[in-house]
Amino acid sequence: MTRFFNKALISVLVPAAMLVMACRPQDVVNPVTPPTPEPEPEQGSGGNGQAPEGGSGTTMTVCTFNIRYANTADKYPDGSSAAWTVRAPSVKKFIDTTQPDLIGLQEIRKEQSTWFSSTFAKDYGYYDVSRDSSSGSTVATAGGEGVGFMYRKDRFELVTKDFFWLDTNTRSIPAKNSDGTYGDWHSACRRVTVYGFLKDKKNNGAMVYFFPTHYDHKSDDARKKSAELMLSQMKTLCKVTDLKEGGVVIVHVGDLNTTSDNAALKPLNDNMFYARNSADSSEKNRSTFNGFGDSSKIIDHIYYGGKTVKPLKYWVDTSDYGVPFLSDHYPVLFQFEY
Repeated sequence: MTRFFNKALISVLVPAAMLVMACRPQDVVNPVTPPTPEPEPEQGSGGNGQAPEGGSGTTMTVCTFNIRYANTADKYPDGSSAAWTVRAPSVKKFIDTTQPDLIGLQEIRKEQSTWFSSTFAKDYGYYDVSRDSSSGSTVATAGGEGVGFMYRKDRFELVTKDFFWLDTNTRSIPAKNSDGTYGDWHSACRRVTVYGFLKDKKNNGAMVYFFPTHYDHKSDDARKKSAELMLSQMKTLCKVTDLKEGGVVIVHVGDLNTTSDNAALKPLNDNMFYARNSADSSEKNRSTFNGFGDSSKIIDHIYYGGKTVKPLKYWVDTSDYGVPFLSDHYPVLFQFEY
């Protein structure tokens, strides 16, 4: 038996209008009021991001890398030069190969600042601050040494970039003391944190808060106070009361100049998640500092917050990129899903 069905064709025209507003970063580096965090998007397919098999969120890879300040005196164990000009092409190969979404950089000098901002201009946005500049100028113009970060432009929209000093007064450059130390905490050097607030275009514009830094290398007291200050600043700037249970992704990376079991980092261990210990796949015993071949310590760290973050992989990149060592520190990477 054959049945014939008559169907009515209804044409419905629905006019639509869209207003797209782009929030572009400002040239000034001291915004008065940080943006209000946006609600975390509902978990689902993760927008356009690629989730690992069996996952339901968007994957992201962050990196912390102390690049070793530019000089001509450094040597590899075989006596050959480990100067920045020798290492730079291999550092480029590392970044081109691994393509982290966010990279925190320490020990940036003038020629390195110019090199990073120009070499990766097509794919990455770049921001750094000289720790000896009272106005927060880039190392490229102010000189000295600083901290910076890079972010993939195809993935993120940079909403805010800014910095603060690791000292009692976060907005005023630490003065030099009579004993040669700096600021109220008597750090061996001035220390600064840079940060970026970014919208993740692969996860429906979800906010990601990135805080790269470099703690003092001599004073344990300064390191502990730095950790306590970081917690306070992240809570205030990101407008959350509990870093672990907040609805936004917060990542704190850097050369913290001590091991994770040191009491100086207890504030971070108590109030944030530690990538090295929490990731499903982790090279947790691999050293992050190599001293160009004559030392081994785990002093570069990645901490994070956010109740939707699922840690996947933590690793220290010791791959061969054409030189014995990319730096006296290895790049440290962390992949997570959220």
